[in-house]
Amino acid sequence: MPKQQGQHKTNTTAVNPSSYRMQVTLYSANGKERDITALVTSYVVTESIFQQTLIAEIDLNDAVSMMEDLNITGNEKITVVIRRQNSKTKSPITLQHDWHVLDMPLYSRIKPDLQVYKFRCISNFGLISKFKRVEHAQIGTPTEIIASLYKEIGVTAEVKDSQGLGVIKWIPPRVTYSEAIATVLNRAVANSGAPFFAYQVFNDSNKHVIASYDSMVTTTEYDRYSQGFFYGNEAQTDEDYEEKRRRILEVSSNLGFSAYKGLKEGAYVTRTHALDISNKTYKQIDFNAFDTPPPMIDGSKSEIAWNKAFDVSGVSPSNLKDTFNIYVATNELAMADTGHLNFYQHMPYVTARKNSVYKNLDQIAHTVRLHGDSELSSGLIVELAFPKSGEATPGAGREVDKLLSGRYLIVSTVHTFNGDGYYTTIKVK
Repeated sequence: MPKQQGQHKTNTTAVNPSSYRMQVTLYSANGKERDITALVTSYVVTESIFQQTLIAEIDLNDAVSMMEDLNITGNEKITVVIRRQNSKTKSPITLQHDWHVLDMPLYSRIKPDLQVYKFRCISNFGLISKFKRVEHAQIGTPTEIIASLYKEIGVTAEVKDSQGLGVIKWIPPRVTYSEAIATVLNRAVANSGAPFFAYQVFNDSNKHVIASYDSMVTTTEYDRYSQGFFYGNEAQTDEDYEEKRRRILEVSSNLGFSAYKGLKEGAYVTRTHALDISNKTYKQIDFNAFDTPPPMIDGSKSEIAWNKAFDVSGVSPSNLKDTFNIYVATNELAMADTGHLNFYQHMPYVTARKNSVYKNLDQIAHTVRLHGDSELSSGLIVELAFPKSGEATPGAGREVDKLLSGRYLIVSTVHTFNGDGYYTTIKVK
């Protein structure tokens, strides 16, 4: 029997937003197959825009000597099937994920008849990309090369923004596909100076996304979640279900309002030193986030922590030039015979903006725990509403905290299935 939490026994509709049904099957290297659902106490999947592949951790309480019976050696494959309903307006869905065991970082025998251990697992793509090596030259825009690398190992990636600057001609030194994708991503930049990301999503194990920061922050909000301390709807109704689904259960925040730290890391002012090795010229290009702001979620300058009007002893952002320095080597004559503008010619003008995006993204960050939602993926925009001090719940006629509330980008998502139910923890910035 599959493990279930809060699911209706006959029609698999959800009783509450943390309901789920799960079945876990282990395939050993010696050809044995075993349903280990009853042994699983926790199943946790992590996805992030900074992480190419999904990572899973599965905790087991083993009282039947499965490890010895199946001769567990780390060469196993695990299939997890989840059945759940994300909202009352949507039909129940089935999710299947195939995992390969990376290692067993935790093992303990807490009783003579009980051993507990943890499997750390990686997806099919993650395993292949970390072993197979690139054996031929790559040429094209950064997004074209990344999409091609995915295709070569049997994955079709969804490209949400193909406007990568410049053309790269690259001969990989027999690096793995994972290393190659990371290397090209590090060089990929949109016209606005926004960075690119490549990642896998939990809601569809076959879905891989290549997206720029611009394409992420210009989308509409996936949903609105609010912090509150009381529920207003009748229990066990559809309205109660939706109210709970959109409720922030826990939140912890990091408010990075340090102008000093931002200055030291290039969030506001940067000087780029560019040396062209072909014609032996040297340039200095100054970047000021107040004059040419990096792309931000609401498109305004108000998100920059340091106010332009604030100065110390007459020193303001407008007259600082080199609080942070970047050094770039270019080659103006590279690919001159092809008619393409090579990628490195853009670097002196966009690297500082790209760095500024990363550093300004860290100014306000929240870690938010919600009821489970498999569609709540990294790369989405959500709206968060925090009540003003003295208010129990934000809503009609009630004020929200305008500093902390607003649009946020999900940078990572952790999906947790255990005896308490299914919960999703998102990190937003």
